[in-house]
Amino acid sequence: MIKASLIDLDGFLVNSEELYLEANKIYFKQFNFEFTEDLHRQGTGQKFAEWIKTVTSINKSGEDILRERNVIFFDIVRKRLQLLDGAKEFLEMVRKNFKTALVTSSKKDYVDLVFELTSINNYFDLVITGEQITKGKPDPEPFLLAAKKLKVEPNECVVFEDAPSGVLSGKNAGTKVIAIPSQFVKGDDVFKEADLVFNSLKELTLEMIKSL
Repeated sequence: MIKASLIDLDGFLVNSEELYLEANKIYFKQFNFEFTEDLHRQGTGQKFAEWIKTVTSINKSGEDILRERNVIFFDIVRKRLQLLDGAKEFLEMVRKNFKTALVTSSKKDYVDLVFELTSINNYFDLVITGEQITKGKPDPEPFLLAAKKLKVEPNECVVFEDAPSGVLSGKNAGTKVIAIPSQFVKGDDVFKEADLVFNSLKELTLEMIKSL
């Protein structure tokens, strides 16, 4: 029986994936490095400061790159971040029926900004951010930590994800996984691993979640 919902943030609840791409394109231009949609696709759902060092040779630490990029990103977020269609209704539904955790690879300062702009913080019993984990998605650690803190077994949890790395993280943790692929990763073979796949949050019903 499903007792907890473990929910991703970027690209699942908010429109941040397109904002990340825009900020990265602007930031990396100064280094004559073209940040492409394909790179964005590769990095979706992963810990940025670690991942970016595997694809660039810029002479800065990953943390420095992240901090400098976030100046641009946070400015764009303040102007254009929005909840995705159906996100509020989805959060109300899971909040009433399950324990809830927000599980994201993003750092707390960004999550706090999202909460400030959207007021969705009250929908969660628990928030797991990048600082709390040593191994990011697709490693199972983020979702295993959330299950442990919520005092439920992994097989009593359903993970909600938009990214291949998140789907793998959930499956590696032994949870059920419901995926709604973001526009940048639709068609990825990894989504065949998910228990259910939908095109939008509006398609999800409580009965579908409880049937897992």
